Order: sequence, then C-alpha cells, then structure tokens
Amino acid sequence: MGFTHVEMYGILDHARKWERGYQIANYFAPYRDSGTCDDLKYLVDLLHQNGIGVILDWIPTHYHHDHQSHYFSVSLHEYDGTNLHASCPSRWGTLYFDFNKEETRRVLFASALYYIDRLHIDGIRFDAVSQMIRRNRQDIPSAISFLRELNQTIHRHYPGVLCIAEETEGYPNLNRNMNFDLKWNIGWSNDARNLLRTPYAERPQHWKQKVLDVLHWARWSDDKMILTLSHDDTDSGAHNSNCILLNLVSHARNDMDKFSDLRNFFAWQICVPSRGHLIHMGDEIAQPISWYQRFCRELSSMDWSLDNSSTLHGQIQQCVRDLNHLYINHPQFWQYGEQDFSMIYEYGPNLIVAYHRGIHNNRRIAIIHNFSNRGYKSYDVPLPGSDPNVARIRHAIEIFNTDYPQYGGSGLFQNQQNEIVHNHSNGKLFKLSIPPLATVVIEENLA
Repeated sequence: MGFTHVEMYGILDHARKWERGYQIANYFAPYRDSGTCDDLKYLVDLLHQNGIGVILDWIPTHYHHDHQSHYFSVSLHEYDGTNLHASCPSRWGTLYFDFNKEETRRVLFASALYYIDRLHIDGIRFDAVSQMIRRNRQDIPSAISFLRELNQTIHRHYPGVLCIAEETEGYPNLNRNMNFDLKWNIGWSNDARNLLRTPYAERPQHWKQKVLDVLHWARWSDDKMILTLSHDDTDSGAHNSNCILLNLVSHARNDMDKFSDLRNFFAWQICVPSRGHLIHMGDEIAQPISWYQRFCRELSSMDWSLDNSSTLHGQIQQCVRDLNHLYINHPQFWQYGEQDFSMIYEYGPNLIVAYHRGIHNNRRIAIIHNFSNRGYKSYDVPLPGSDPNVARIRHAIEIFNTDYPQYGGSGLFQNQQNEIVHNHSNGKLFKLSIPPLATVVIEENLA
C-alpha cells in the first residue's frame, strides 16, 4: 500500500474493551486480550523487517481509576494506599495526572522510554495534549515542562524517534515550545470532511474557508502538520453513520460520483502541503460500515471482502496505494515539507484550484483539483507571471489522474497525448482536460 508507518492504538493495557484503549491501567504492558509483551515485540520486529515503522498511541494526560473493575481491583491510582499521581477528575471519567508530582513524571518518563528502548517503537503520538497543558483557560506549567523535558530526552538519546502531538485547541508552536516533531492537523480533517458532505451546488459558498484557507494555513502554520483521518473521525459511526466517508457523499446521485469524490478527497489529503498524512484502517477501501460498528459485533474491523480490484472499493484502494507511491517517489512532496508550495490558480465558481509543489532534479510538480461534478475537455490554467520558473518550463506531462479507469474513473479526461504547456499573450498556461471530482498531477521539466 505504500505506507511508511503504522500507528497502533488500544495497545496499552486498559480497563474496558469498548473504550478503544484510552482508559489506561498499566503503562508497561499491552492489552491483556491482545497478547503478551513478547507478542508485541514480535509484531514490531515483523513490521520493521518489512520496512514499516511503528508509532505508539500513548496516553499521558489521564488514567483509569475504577477500583470496582473486575480486572483491576487495584489500579495505578492509590496502588500503595496514597494518591500518588492524580490531579482531579477528567471529563472522560478518569483522573488527570498531576505533573507537579515527581511520582507522575517518573512513571510516565519510564513508560515512554520503555517502549522506545525495549520494544523499538519509532514514534510516540501523545494523546489529548490540549487537556494536558491547558484547562479552564489556564496553562499548566508542570505539564508543559514535562513534555519539553521528555521530548528533549527522547531526541537526545533516541535520534530519529518521532514525537507527535494530538492538540485540538490551537496552542501556538508546539514544535518550538515543547520540542514536538509533528502535530496532527485536526482543522484540516474537519474542513475536508465538511467539504465532502457539502452538495456540489453549495460548495462555492465554502470555497475560501474550506479550500483557500486550508492552503494558506498549511503553508504558513508555525507547526509541522500531519493531515489526519483518524479513529476520532470514524469511530462515532457506531452512533452516527454519517461519520463514515462513504456516507459523507450520500448527496451524490450515483456511485460513480461518490467514489470520484472520495478519490479526489484522498488526493487532496496527500498532495496538500504538509509533513505527511494518516489514514484510518478501512477508509482506504471506503467500507460502508465503520470499523467500530464491526468491532462491537465482534467482526474484523476491516471488511476484507471489499479488497477486490474488480469493485469500486478495491479500485479506490488502488488509487490510495498509487497516491502513496507517487508521494514517496517524488521528493517534491516531502523534501521541504510545506515550504515547497506556491499558488498557481484558483476560481471558486468552477471549484478548481491549482498549486505547485517543490523542484527536484529540475522537475516540478503541479496539482490541479476539481471539487465540482462538472468536467472540462479543455480548461486553461494561466501560470503566474511572477514565477521565474515558468520561463524554464520545457514541457510537461500528466503523471497521475484520479479519473483513470483502473481506479473506477471514466478515463475520458486524460492528458498523456496532449501538449499541456502553451504560450499566450501574457505568458504561459496549462491547457488541460480536467475530469469532474478529480485531481490531475503534472510534472514540469525545467531547463
């Protein structure tokens, strides 16, 4: 599939099966029903043998304290008869850690370093950082200093291990202030999913907020962002089926439009300036029942029967696979992160936006997204006269199109045989065939 890492959640031993691993009772062992520490070590080693890194979902903000639990008559809370770690009750029915207490800092330091040192984890995703560092509109200095110190220690002793923050309140510059490497871009997920559920005729009304502002903040944010489609976006499907990607496009008139929109959605996620992307299991095949609904029915969270190249589900999976390989094989997407980005063109009434990514070996990538259900056999995209590299373009070729037949597309809007770059009175332009609800990727050869 072209993924470089897997992120594992529900790994640390937790109290209740249905809580997905966010009420931790033991910070030094895997979930009892999933296996032993040796089993987890084997899984991590197997992934490493196949060139896949492992990121651990780690919960340092709050912990389980239910003494009536069948499995945990003695929990981390008051395990020695005193209140060693707690601050106050949390909104999840757990207890917040008190980072003024040395006992708290030591146990969490030891837990994080244990998984890195002994299990060879390649990264840690810190859950619920917003509630850890700021509550009731007040910063919590002890938690901030803890994160800064832990991340410094990880970077000093385990170079290359990633420290990733899930922070939802817009706390400024976590990279610099707390030494995180990356941060989840929750805002992108909300905006992109809202755009996906918006009927085509209404999308121009949301053009600036859901598309142009996303590109602006992707380029100018102080933090290094990952664009995420996580369990937080999909697991509430147990109670609200509209959270499932396929149901977000229920306004579309047919399956062709639904899956075209979803392919374009994934291309928007993977091509937009960022430091990477995360896709939740099952989303890449657009399964119609959420993983959590299946999990509650004691079924496999993934519906493997959909993994068939002859179906639209299998074809969208192939599209995601090829998008991942496109990303990996073209350093223009990732070599300098969001820094290698410049706007080419946008026109809200037609729902078309185009932008450049970086240059590598005199080859530059241009991305064109069409968020409308109207296609164009010939569409002029003027190239910016202020861009000095426009004069260097010798020729350009289409290297990817979400409308290819192998992805379930029509195949009627392709540019492989066309001359793409043309001169006009004010400079140069792309003359393109642009499919409805699709993304076209162009590679420019520069002199």
